[in-house]
Amino acid sequence: MSIEHLRELQNKIIQIKRELSEINKGEKPLPEFIDTTNILRSNEYLQKSSDTKTKLLDAYEEYANELENLISSISKIKGNIENIKSKIKSRKKPSKKRSKKRKTKPKTHRRKTKPKKRRRKAKPKTRRRKTRR
Repeated sequence: MSIEHLRELQNKIIQIKRELSEINKGEKPLPEFIDTTNILRSNEYLQKSSDTKTKLLDAYEEYANELENLISSISKIKGNIENIKSKIKSRKKPSKKRSKKRKTKPKTHRRKTKPKKRRRKAKPKTRRRKTRR
C-alpha cells in the first residue's frame, strides 16, 4: 500500500511541476496594455505561482513523510531478522555420535630430490665355534 501511495505522490509532484512551468511560460508583459494592467497580470501570475509552489512543497512534505515511514518499517523488519538470527544461532544443535575411528595423519608430500640411500644395519657377528678335527 505504501509503495502505491509513493507512486501517486510522485505523479502528483510531476503534475504540479508541469503546472508551474506552464505558469512561468505564460507570464510576459504585453506592450499593448497599460502599465497598471501589466502590474495586475503580474500580480495574478505571482499568486498562481505561489499557490502552485505551496502545493509542490506540500506534496514533497507528504512524500518525505511516507519515505520516513517506509524506512522505519524497514528498520523494524531488520531488527526482527537480527533477533531471529540470534535465536537460531543460540539453539544447540543435536550432538552427533562420534565414531571411534582413529584419525590418520595426512600424507606428507614426497621430496623432489632423490632420497639418500640408507645403510643397512650390520648383523651382529656371532662367534664360530671351533670344531675339533
